[in-house]
Amino acid sequence: MAFWQLKQFKIVFPLVLFFLLFLDGTLMSSLNGLLTHFPYYILPNLTFVWLFYAVQFERDRHVVFLWLAALIGVLFDAYYTGFFGAHAFAFWASAYVIRQIHHYYTETLLSAVFQLAIGLAVFYLLIYGAGIVVGQADVGLVSFVLNQVLPTMALNVGIMVLLYYPVWRWFQILT
Repeated sequence: MAFWQLKQFKIVFPLVLFFLLFLDGTLMSSLNGLLTHFPYYILPNLTFVWLFYAVQFERDRHVVFLWLAALIGVLFDAYYTGFFGAHAFAFWASAYVIRQIHHYYTETLLSAVFQLAIGLAVFYLLIYGAGIVVGQADVGLVSFVLNQVLPTMALNVGIMVLLYYPVWRWFQILT
């Protein structure tokens, strides 16, 4: 691999990650009526899907991956929630889990679906746990899983599947 390709990926990956952080919020606000029909609350999490792609296509070794996951969580906390730590830890921990379980799966789209689902489940359960600790979670765990986590996983896994091969090809070009 040429140096310029490595440098190109080290620059492009964080920039896209930063862009997707704000695209998530923009999608949520512009599609609010579509994504938040009571009792369902669906969150686009393109930022997490982008982190997942880095693990799936094994390009995470070229960037300070876990540091970026934590940093994007801090930015998410600062911009969207107002209390620090929950998303920073959740992004970091779920990215770490995906990175660890990736070695046990084959390189297939179905494996990618399971890995992303596990990562999203870890992410949202950590956020739910933090919400309980700070007193902001006012729904039961079963209701949270059925009305927020499962629909959110379905949306984000669907997006990941649709973009899987184009992003895979783009990652190959970048590195």
